[in-house]
Amino acid sequence: MATSMAREFPRLAFLCHFRNLSPCLGSSTASRYSRTQNDSCVQVARYRAPPFPLDRSRYIPDKSDPKTPEFQKTLKFDRKLWGRHGEASGLDPSICWPTKAELAEMQVEERDWNPTLQEMQQSIAIKRSAEESDRLAREKRIAANMARMPKLIEQVYEERRLKKEQLEETKKSKERLIAQARERLGYNVHPSSPKFVAMIEEIENEERKQKKKAKRAKQEAIKEAFKAAMATAEAAKIQDGATINTDIPLKPHKNQSDQ
Repeated sequence: MATSMAREFPRLAFLCHFRNLSPCLGSSTASRYSRTQNDSCVQVARYRAPPFPLDRSRYIPDKSDPKTPEFQKTLKFDRKLWGRHGEASGLDPSICWPTKAELAEMQVEERDWNPTLQEMQQSIAIKRSAEESDRLAREKRIAANMARMPKLIEQVYEERRLKKEQLEETKKSKERLIAQARERLGYNVHPSSPKFVAMIEEIENEERKQKKKAKRAKQEAIKEAFKAAMATAEAAKIQDGATINTDIPLKPHKNQSDQ
């Protein structure tokens, strides 16, 4: 009997078998539950929410109504309504074509972003000409710099040599001042002591005065030599002028009758 019923009603047999295996489940909710490997009861969701109803009615805004948003009163929104509802929107289909201002703006944009073949060729020629002129100017500048390179290298070496000589001269001058200061003091003093610093300043002042005195004497000697040279030149000039006046005859003056 049971076998025949299972054959005729297989789903009912499965539910009965499942009820026997799961005593914790009620008979009314057995179809909504399943068992896992660890024999725990797990509820399976069978509910699906219905979709929201779609409002397929045509919405044509009233532009005379003050509550209508401003963006729904624009030409762009009217074109969208015509594309969505067609003739049912009650709008003139000519609004979908661009106006004269929009057409002019589109033409300007097309000229800017889509130039003609002649314009592209002309721009390429101008660009190549500019690149060629830049290349020639660069090569000319490189050639001029390469021609100046030996002289510049000599200048660099000369500057290094002068700097090295100046450093050596400064070092020798410092050593000489230290030796003179220790010689005057008569004993070794640390270079950072006040006595040593004062002695160095005194020696430097004396040398500075001597250099000024020697420079002044040199200038006086140059002046004296210049004065002597000028006096000799004046005497020679006077002597040469007397001989010239006696040797060269003077030209006779022309009379008014001869003229």
